[in-house]
Amino acid sequence: MRFNLRELAGGLGDTGLFIPIAVAMITLNGLNATAVFAVAGLAYIATALYFRVPVPVQPLKAFAAAAIALGLSAETLAAGALLMAVAMAVLAVTGTASWLAQRFPTALVRGIQASVALLLAKAAIELAQKGNWDGLPSIDPTVSLIVAAACCLLLLAVAGDRWLPGSLMLLGAGAAIGIGVDGLPSGVGAGPQAISLSLPSGSAFATALTTLVLAQIPLTFGNSVVATSDAEREYFGKRARRVDPRRLASSISIANVAAGLTGGLPVCHGAGGVTAHYRLGARTAGATLMVGAIYVTLGLALGASLPAFLHLLAPPALAGMLLFVAIQHAILAGKLERADDRVLAAGIGLITLLTGNLAIGAGAGIAVLVARAGLRPVIGAPQPAQPEWQDPGGTETARSTR
Repeated sequence: MRFNLRELAGGLGDTGLFIPIAVAMITLNGLNATAVFAVAGLAYIATALYFRVPVPVQPLKAFAAAAIALGLSAETLAAGALLMAVAMAVLAVTGTASWLAQRFPTALVRGIQASVALLLAKAAIELAQKGNWDGLPSIDPTVSLIVAAACCLLLLAVAGDRWLPGSLMLLGAGAAIGIGVDGLPSGVGAGPQAISLSLPSGSAFATALTTLVLAQIPLTFGNSVVATSDAEREYFGKRARRVDPRRLASSISIANVAAGLTGGLPVCHGAGGVTAHYRLGARTAGATLMVGAIYVTLGLALGASLPAFLHLLAPPALAGMLLFVAIQHAILAGKLERADDRVLAAGIGLITLLTGNLAIGAGAGIAVLVARAGLRPVIGAPQPAQPEWQDPGGTETARSTR
């Protein structure tokens, strides 16, 4: 592990996704601020120590979107986190995660990654157009979009420079803009928000199953398990041999047990987060270990005051980070040799963007692959180009480029 500014900048690469969702769900859904940051931080620390390469910890995005739109309670979110933990545990313990991952065609994996890239770009634009957080002085949306584009260009300009940590520069600029527009927060204090362990009621589990979990499971498996393991192999090669589908599913399960019992944020991994970490400078697990320590410290030291402090980060700076990650992830998604596979991956991404549902995009891709194979089930036989997940000590496959 290495501990320096470049690694820290890489570790903070996906804060543009984590912070807006965390702030929204703390303020709108009543999640416990200390639990949100402490559980995510501990998950980061655990993944750093176990996987030994940077592995992202991100909110369950479909969960977050539905929870915010429907105004679901913290208890319902806790029930959803526990149900997701059970689903991921079943996939891991039975070996289904590895079995399914071996049968995912490369074009389908790349299509899921293209979908994530487009969804990140859309989220970046929407965040920039927001101008500023609710209840704070407004920032003109046009100005906000220009600032977001400038921030993205800055990251592109310094992306290979080991001495210029781009994400730290943007977070600093975002804080400066926030203080300039809003001033320093008032009425804040030190200390954690009290946490109590509890189980949700039966009605909360029923609501969570129908409104959150059934839609989230295929998305989590496709992006947080299969596409994440693929991205880790692309960027880190043999060093990522531990990052296989079974272990990723187990990791998601354990983290969501903690989130569900404490009232924290339901989390997963994500291929976009892998790109964010790598492209912004993370090369060792020291990057995510440092971020985990920061999140735990924030949760314990500031607790309920966290939303006020996080509002200092102006949305345009976070939007610029999201847009940069979207561009880099699109490049990863385009790594296909055959032109028809590249068209298929782009089509999956476009359908996902138009419908807002990754499961629909992936389903359309599977249908095209089945038709292209002459109605033979393309998910019925292992793909020889996939990594040998069941042999973590095996040789690096042809798909690993580093």
